[in-house]
Amino acid sequence: MQSKEDVLNREPFVKQIVDLTKILSEKRKNCCFAIEGEWGSGKSFALEKIQECLQVEQSETTNTDRFFVVRYDCWRYDYYEEPIVAIISVLKDQIEQYVSLLSNETKKEMLAIVKNTITKIAVEAIKSKTGLDLDGIVGTSEDDGKIYDKYFGFQNIFKEVQEQIKKISEEQTVVIMVDELDRCLPSYAIKVLERIHHVFNELENVVVIIAMEKKQMSNSLHQIYGDEMDVDRYLKKNNLIKF
Repeated sequence: MQSKEDVLNREPFVKQIVDLTKILSEKRKNCCFAIEGEWGSGKSFALEKIQECLQVEQSETTNTDRFFVVRYDCWRYDYYEEPIVAIISVLKDQIEQYVSLLSNETKKEMLAIVKNTITKIAVEAIKSKTGLDLDGIVGTSEDDGKIYDKYFGFQNIFKEVQEQIKKISEEQTVVIMVDELDRCLPSYAIKVLERIHHVFNELENVVVIIAMEKKQMSNSLHQIYGDEMDVDRYLKKNNLIKF
């Protein structure tokens, strides 16, 4: 794929984020930070370039990919009424793509097990509420997503998904990139931030990078929680370091 031209000269900024992510990876740390900028300032482009840089990094000890990068376009998936459903769907799709490129059979088998487990988490959650066997529902269609959402409100799902993320992060640094948050409805955008925090916060060797426009996010927070909402305090609570 031909790389896009960097007309806004984002390369120094991209290098800064890539270098930070490498340091976090070496120390197996957890971190969540936001790339801030107005619409059209190149946030999505910066994420693409960061992804390109990270995906070619190899582990010195295993000679395999150092980073497992997941790109979550939350506006594209906002037909799921509950963001955790979209997150599971994106994880499943990313694992499928990654497994198809692997030559390491042991790692391929491990990731295949993770993918199947993530799918079963969703299926069993629905069956426990409805008695329906909706095998394969994850990521199949918009209508399926809405059926799935309706019966998906239980906290243990977060823990089960976390366990699967941990299995990947034992071998690779997991990098979650969240894009197009500004295009979502305010209530959905806030739910995305909170689900990301609940699932990925404090997991070792996991880095979350969120592209956002602070002014738009502030408007969303004030619309949901009122004008007295302290936006900076809210973002700090969600461990968002701003760039």
